[in-house]
Amino acid sequence: MVYMKKKNNIALMGMAGVGKSYISKKIAEISNFEHMETDELIIKQANQEGKIYLDLSDEDFLRIEKNVFMDLANLSEKVIDTGASVIYDQDVMCKIAELAHVIYIEDSIDVIEDRFIARGPVPLMGIEGKTFKQLFAERQPLYEKYAQSTVTRNHSRKNDAGLVAEKILQCVRDDE
Repeated sequence: MVYMKKKNNIALMGMAGVGKSYISKKIAEISNFEHMETDELIIKQANQEGKIYLDLSDEDFLRIEKNVFMDLANLSEKVIDTGASVIYDQDVMCKIAELAHVIYIEDSIDVIEDRFIARGPVPLMGIEGKTFKQLFAERQPLYEKYAQSTVTRNHSRKNDAGLVAEKILQCVRDDE
């Protein structure tokens, strides 16, 4: 008989602008999960290396992101707000899958791009030479590949983050 370690964390993934940070905070508000934003850990690591987060090359960003995730251990009742680029590294995704229920938040590309533009400048790994839509098309199959569950935002309704948070919690309960 094989015993699986119970995962009591949630990892949210999806395109930049889909609302991972906002939804993870909503989950924390309505549950016992604590919000954990990995970009903050990446910023801290970059600072320790004497680098500025907004100026990181794609190579440095991916290296630091990988180090941050591979060093994660002993997490309990966290909702992990992953960066949108985690799907580029299979080792990172395997580590996340060991720690958490991996939830892909999807929405229409037009709505995501509008949210992304509205929030102001942030680094977007892999965008050089591509449009936002091309980057989305490149990433979407990877999000689908690594997701244990997918929750679709209702892009036609504003303020749906609470409903999405409840759907995510239900997915996790259904998996137990």
